[in-house]
Amino acid sequence: MSAPDVPSQRRMLTSEIFGYRIRKWLGDGAFSRVYLVEDTKTHIAYAMKHVVSEGEKDDRWVDQIRAEWEIGRQLKHEAIRQLVDLKFEGSILKGIFLKNARDVGLVMELIDAVPLSEQAKPSFPECMRIFTAVASGLVHMHQKGFVHADMKPNNILYTDDRRTKVIDLGQAVKIGTVKERIQGTPGFIAPEQAKRDPITEQTDVFNFGATMYWILMRSYAPQSAKHTNDSKVAVAPSLVGPTGPVHLVDPSIPEALSLLLLDCLEDLPHKRKKMTWVLKQLTALQQSRVGAGA
Repeated sequence: MSAPDVPSQRRMLTSEIFGYRIRKWLGDGAFSRVYLVEDTKTHIAYAMKHVVSEGEKDDRWVDQIRAEWEIGRQLKHEAIRQLVDLKFEGSILKGIFLKNARDVGLVMELIDAVPLSEQAKPSFPECMRIFTAVASGLVHMHQKGFVHADMKPNNILYTDDRRTKVIDLGQAVKIGTVKERIQGTPGFIAPEQAKRDPITEQTDVFNFGATMYWILMRSYAPQSAKHTNDSKVAVAPSLVGPTGPVHLVDPSIPEALSLLLLDCLEDLPHKRKKMTWVLKQLTALQQSRVGAGA
């Protein structure tokens, strides 16, 4: 689209924003635009997610970025993208961000990588390194009282120097939250998300299991494609992978990992393993493969 054809929220900025010099456009989200920016004082480079609301119907996108900041600033883990600051224009009361601030910039750690959804399938040792790092990051989130609620390959960055970063806390919530509407990504949504039941740590376990399935199989887990007829979260049958243990389809996948996926993808949340257990199993499997020379 050319600039005149898009709403002002999505018009390309080219010079400065909130005291940061814009170096280039990095990409777009559902209602945001992400830039590579440079702090004009320190000359440190960051990524900035920019959202502008033109009215009440757009305010939920500003509320979402505020919630992302409030959760993200409490997390300190090497596998979770660091949030640096929240900039805004609008009403200010004693430094507190108010709801009617409608021009917002979320300053984030700059990661030089594209999402896993856009990368070639990693080698199996790399998959295990990624899975273990993500599980560790999610355990940290749960210990802090939050659920990511949107784990998927698009929200995992893997760098050339083998660093893994979980990104996008836009749907993250406190453990036990009941959302006002269905939120989730087709192919990765958990049954309780489709039913608008409470979001818990077990929601992340399901989302993460579906994510591991996709990374390994390059198709959607059948368990994540059968829980809703809502077109917004439905998956085409042609994109759904085989049922049952995946090691029977791909013998290069260890049976232990195959069974772990089934544990993560249980329909009922209380039947799924805890993320701490998932991390323990992934760590043991990774170490055993390294010890075996894989």
